Order: sequence, then C-alpha cells, then structure tokens
Amino acid sequence: MDIINEYSIPAYLESNELTFELETIVGFEHIMFPVQANEYDLKPQVEVKVDLDLEKNNQKSVDEGHSSWRLDPVFTAQVFTSLHVFLKGIVGDFPIKYENLKLIYSNNEASVVQVNDPDTNISMVYLKKLVRQDETGIWTVVGYDIAQ
Repeated sequence: MDIINEYSIPAYLESNELTFELETIVGFEHIMFPVQANEYDLKPQVEVKVDLDLEKNNQKSVDEGHSSWRLDPVFTAQVFTSLHVFLKGIVGDFPIKYENLKLIYSNNEASVVQVNDPDTNISMVYLKKLVRQDETGIWTVVGYDIAQ
C-alpha cells in the first residue's frame, strides 16, 4: 500500500530545482507537482454570461469594504452553487458546505473549484478575475461542470 503525503511549499525555485532539493535533501521520491497553468483546461461545460459593468461595480463595492467573500474563489464558488439550490436567495446557512469544496487550481487570473456536495449536481466551478488580476481583484464565476 502506497502512502501519499501532500505538502504545500512556497516555491521560488524552478520545478526541476525544487525536485532536486526535495529528493536529495529531504529524501522524498516520486515527486508530483500540481498542474501548471498552461496545462489546465479551463473550458467549462456550461458558460455563465457575465455583465462586465456589474462586475466593475462589484469590484468597487469590495474595494469599499463590502462583500469581501468575493476575494476568495472557494467562498465565491460556495455562494454560486448555493444560489443554484435556493434560486430565490440563501436563507440561513449555505446549503453547500464550504468543506465540500476544494480549490484544485489557482493563479492570479483563474481558479477551479471542485464541488463534492450531495445537494448539487455541479461538480466544478470555473472562476476568473475579470476586473483586476491581483490580490485585490474579485472572483467571478465564468462557468461550471455538471456531474455525470
């Protein structure tokens, strides 16, 4: 039985340098790195129409201290998927639990969140920073996949 350990390391090294460091100094073998941006397919099954003017206004609102959850791609995916369950708005707790969402890819421009919750048929949520591509930019859902 193979034991798989997952580590998060802030990498300033090229992947081949980091692999060498981990294999020789720490003693790890069979290093697997997360998917690189150019290798990830950001093509959702269902595209979400986006009103860029509305997103610019949402960015201004976040800049003023409102709706800070839009800075977190997982929280943004939680709100989006929860609104698919409660079409008239969320009352009380979110029907889609935060712990049932997993950020599987992210950079300064795009993120992909995997959804594993029995209350929705959405399996992936695709997000982009359309207004500003830095740590102050809001995440916008641009598409999603449906579970088979």
